[in-house]
Amino acid sequence: MSAAPPRGARPRNALRRDATMVAAGQLAAVLSAFLLTLVGARVLPPDDFGALSWGLSWLTYLAVIAQFGLTQVATIAFARGDDGRLLRRLLVAQAIPLLAVVLLWQGALGPLAAGTGTPPEAYRPLVLVVALWLPAAAVGPVVVNALRARDRFGLSLAFGEHVRRVVLIGALLALVAAAAGPALQTALWWTVGIETAVYALGVLVLARVVARPVEPAGEPAPTPAQLLRSGSGFTLATLASATIPQAGIWVLAAFAPVGEVAVFAVAVRIAVLLAVPTAIAMRTLAPRIAAASAAGRLSTLEGAIRRAATWSTLATAPAVLVLATAGHVLLPAVFGPDYRAALVPSLVLCAGVLVNAWTGPCSVVLSHAGHPRVVAVSALVAALAFFALSAWWAPLWGGTGVAAAAAVAMGARNLHLARAARSTLGIRTIARFARSGG
Repeated sequence: MSAAPPRGARPRNALRRDATMVAAGQLAAVLSAFLLTLVGARVLPPDDFGALSWGLSWLTYLAVIAQFGLTQVATIAFARGDDGRLLRRLLVAQAIPLLAVVLLWQGALGPLAAGTGTPPEAYRPLVLVVALWLPAAAVGPVVVNALRARDRFGLSLAFGEHVRRVVLIGALLALVAAAAGPALQTALWWTVGIETAVYALGVLVLARVVARPVEPAGEPAPTPAQLLRSGSGFTLATLASATIPQAGIWVLAAFAPVGEVAVFAVAVRIAVLLAVPTAIAMRTLAPRIAAASAAGRLSTLEGAIRRAATWSTLATAPAVLVLATAGHVLLPAVFGPDYRAALVPSLVLCAGVLVNAWTGPCSVVLSHAGHPRVVAVSALVAALAFFALSAWWAPLWGGTGVAAAAAVAMGARNLHLARAARSTLGIRTIARFARSGG
């Protein structure tokens, strides 16, 4: 008879398995986004690519508001078990803020945002597209997080963020190859229809998964109103990550031509690509932090949390070094000569990315261990600081000024949250490069 695995080996092996699955999903999302940036920069005129980047940044931001923190609530609730009614109530709760955001965008915010662009005509056609795209963009992450919380990491890969990008890339390439008129508008409408169908299927798949009860299923499922109250604490925190630096595209659109917006969008995509290790660590640990906190054993995860921060930093720093030394050659070779100017803002953004990697998943530790208000307040302060700094620096330094505002706001917020996790929960989240010591 074979010997039993050492104590702690099974949880550690499960963590490695889940990390591998999350890494695959995160890499698919980020690489598909990077490929979309590459294809868009290559096949679309700079003005069209700038308008596309504007529309996608608004879609990301509005989807976070429409989710109302329910992505995090789904992770916590499904990780703790449910009584079979949770999914129905979650979808009902999701429908309320989603409808409100669609009406607000289409009726007021969208036309206003497009009207402040330079020029407005480049952005106005995308207002309706974003409105009809919002249901799929809002529900998709909720489905993915719920599947992960029910230990269906592999299945969640079929419904990740990469679906939108893959479909849009295929539509753009097909329409450009066929010379089928305005490629951008047609490709967007095809993408909206296909992605909506994919996530409708995702909801049906999730319904079958959660139909099988899990233990523990102690408390009854919360009502839609209770779910929304729980989600409200996460909303501001999530908005900060979506606002910084995505909102820089909107700020820059008000001060600079649409072609400069396209250059800044490339810089943002490079920074997001280099932030992949940190995102993998956060998404892998989130359901485990929620479960450990509920069981009163959060302190047992400190080692895993700090190892994740160390790995993230060691993986990110060399990539930033390569960008700094070879970016002047790589960027025009990859994206085209129009995007050579993206190097400086991308390096400035990456300074904030490095700070985030070093401080570890501090926001997830706090929010998933019963302190979402601390994360929400820090998010609000960071977002306000970002808007103030970017409105000040964008007229002076363009995209580089907006990037500096994002790096300062992101870095300061994560340093504060790392300190808060230590003082509030007794958990250190920062990277540890030496075996001994705290």
